[in-house]
Amino acid sequence: MTGSAISKAVCKATTHEVSGPKKKHLDYLIHCTNEMNVSIPQLADTLFERTANSSWVVVFKALIATHHLMMYGNESHK
Repeated sequence: MTGSAISKAVCKATTHEVSGPKKKHLDYLIHCTNEMNVSIPQLADTLFERTANSSWVVVFKALIATHHLMMYGNESHK
């Protein structure tokens, strides 16, 4: 999985739409934590970058996605 695929998934999970992140996008990010070829630090950095966004909706969704990954992601990365 490429860095651009991770960035795209994070962007889809953290859109400007005023609603929670879609389950399918959160599930995909969880799936990424189980893949051997995914850089977890890069995934975390991409989510962290979204917290610097000027939109509170994007920031909130990035925090929700981070929490979701910490709760349900691959435990070897915790």
